[in-house]
Amino acid sequence: MVLKDRFGRPVTNLRISVTQKCNLSCIFCHKEGETGKANSEMTVEEIGKIVDIASFFGIRKVKLTGGEPLLRKDICEIVSRIRENSKIEEISLATNGWFLADLAVNLKKAGLNRVNVNLASLNPEIYRLITGFDGVDRVKEGLYYALKAGLTPIKLNMVVLKTLNENEVWNMANFVSGKDMVLQLIELENLGDAKNFYEKYYVGLDEIEEKLRLKADKIIVRKLHNRMVYCLDGERIKVELVRPFHNSNFCMNCRRLRVTASGMLKPCLMRTDNHVDIISAIRMGESEEKLREIFLKAIMLREPFFK
Repeated sequence: MVLKDRFGRPVTNLRISVTQKCNLSCIFCHKEGETGKANSEMTVEEIGKIVDIASFFGIRKVKLTGGEPLLRKDICEIVSRIRENSKIEEISLATNGWFLADLAVNLKKAGLNRVNVNLASLNPEIYRLITGFDGVDRVKEGLYYALKAGLTPIKLNMVVLKTLNENEVWNMANFVSGKDMVLQLIELENLGDAKNFYEKYYVGLDEIEEKLRLKADKIIVRKLHNRMVYCLDGERIKVELVRPFHNSNFCMNCRRLRVTASGMLKPCLMRTDNHVDIISAIRMGESEEKLREIFLKAIMLREPFFK
C-alpha cells in the first residue's frame, strides 16, 4: 500500500534528522527548517520504531540527516536498526563529509546504500568562507573512501551562492566526470538562518539550466519533486537541479515526510507550525495502532507550500 495525502501525492520517502549538532558553520544552513533546539535526541530504537511505522504505510526510502549525522557515535547502529526492516529498500545519509573517510566502510557494512555529501566549493579559501573551516582536502578524502566502499551513486550537493561559488559550477561538473557521482545544484532557500543573507547571496539557476539544456545528451525527470537531471559528455557527467523555493512543481511532486531531531513529524520543510508529536507516544508505550494514527495525521497535514 502506498499512502497518499489529501492532494493525491504519494509519500514514499522519510527524512530523519538524527541530531542538530554540526562541526561546521555553513552560512546557508537552514537546519531542516527548524529554529528551536532539540530537547533530546532520539535513541536508536526510537528511530527504528518510527521507520517501522512509516514502512507500514508504504514508505520505502529513508534518508538520515542532521546537523551532521556522523557526529552520532551510534550512527552505524542506527543504520543497522533500520536495515533490519526488510521493507526498506534504500537508506541514504546526508553529510558534510568531514568524518566520512573513517566511517565509510562501517556504514556500508551496517547497510547504508549511498551518501549525499555537501561540498560548496573546490577552492579552499571559498570553502572556508562558506563553512568557517579549512576542509576541502578532508572532504575529498571522504569522497574517495565513500566511492571505494560503494556508497554510490554519491550525490555531491552544491548550494549555489552569488559572488562566492557561482562561477565554480562547471569546475564541479568536471570534478564528478567519470565518477559514480551526481552533482546536485541547489538553489538557496529563504528559511532558517538563510533569511539573514538571502538577498545578498541568492542566485537563480535559470541561466545555468539553459546552458545545461544546450549541452545535455540526455535529460531525465525524477519523480521526486519533478527534478531535472542533465546528462552531459556521453553521460559521464550528471547534474541535477534542486529548486525548492520558486518552484511549484517541487511542492506538487513532493513525496517526503520529515522527522525532526527531537522526534516530531514535520509535514513540510517550509513550516514549523504543524508538527505532530510521535516521540511522546512512543516513550509512553502506546500501541502500534495509536502510533499509526499519529503518523497518518501528519501525512494528512501535508499540503503544497505553493497553493
